[in-house]
Amino acid sequence: MRIVYDGHIFRWQKTGGISRYFFEIISRLPSEWRPTVLGIEARNGNLPSHSQLEISTLSSIKPRRFTQSVKKTWWKSRYVQQAHVFHPTFYNLTGGLKFSEIQCPVVITVHDLIKAKYPHLEGDSVEAVQHQREAISHAAHLICVSKSTERDLLEFYPQTEGRTSVSYHGSSFPICSELQRDTIFEAPTFLFVGRRATYKNFRMVLGAFAKACQSNRQIRLCLAGPPLNDEERWQIHFLGISDRVVASVFPRDEDLQRLYRSSVALLYPSRYEGFGIPVLEAMACGTLVLASSATSLPEVVGDAGILLDPGNERAWTDCILEVANGGLNRNELLAKGRKRAALFSWDMCAQRHIGVYAQLASN
Repeated sequence: MRIVYDGHIFRWQKTGGISRYFFEIISRLPSEWRPTVLGIEARNGNLPSHSQLEISTLSSIKPRRFTQSVKKTWWKSRYVQQAHVFHPTFYNLTGGLKFSEIQCPVVITVHDLIKAKYPHLEGDSVEAVQHQREAISHAAHLICVSKSTERDLLEFYPQTEGRTSVSYHGSSFPICSELQRDTIFEAPTFLFVGRRATYKNFRMVLGAFAKACQSNRQIRLCLAGPPLNDEERWQIHFLGISDRVVASVFPRDEDLQRLYRSSVALLYPSRYEGFGIPVLEAMACGTLVLASSATSLPEVVGDAGILLDPGNERAWTDCILEVANGGLNRNELLAKGRKRAALFSWDMCAQRHIGVYAQLASN
């Protein structure tokens, strides 16, 4: 079986949920299958591992607008025309490829419909929605990362009914059975993981944390993800919490696991999520989850964490203070979190993908 992946996401996203998702799936394909990733640089670092994996980079001769067309012709004859299934890693294709040139079944993963539902939030929404619409129109099958995402897909594209399935993400971190030490309450640290812009609702939870700091002088906030920008630094400064907030810039997996384990709770106040990998990682690491009650997050967290209204800053402040004091049935929730995390795995996710690929190829 030859599966061809357009590698756009591996160039665009060094770390993040989508690149991790494709890394985990490709690495778990049957050993006799032949996956190919197009348009990826071999030096990118965090690439999938598979015994039969082929990587075909973009043209090395610049300007690429003149030379990539030759490479595209090579891709089509060498890989695309021989593929059993084509699975882009994002909605827009690499190196001038077009969906109309692909004759084999196309699988599209729908991670969320955020830019279709809330186009005002980010500046590239119009173009992004156009790319998403075209990809969906050419898909033989659409894999949704949650039931919430599937509902949104069917709302915006009802013609896709009968061509969708749900495949949950997994946690790349092992489930930790070791209990957190009581010393984490000496200077209780809360953790925020991932992007902080727009729908991630960072400004709200930062305000909630700042108010909690007025009552508890010991609490801290760690931000794992991109470096702080100027606007965020000013927000933190004017809230008077510069000495309470530290950034861990794109931590490695082993470092991120340590951050989860040394934090009293993950703060995940997002107003919209297609899935929400950090809440699953936190539960696997034995860390309490305080998450938004919106979209897919209740589907992932279940009764194993605290779900709060993403618009209720006071509720987040009160919850932060109670967690910092060890309250809210902490041990019971941590035990539930580990059991909940065990229900999601990349092995199960990969098996669902393998079944979709095999069925499409046989048809």
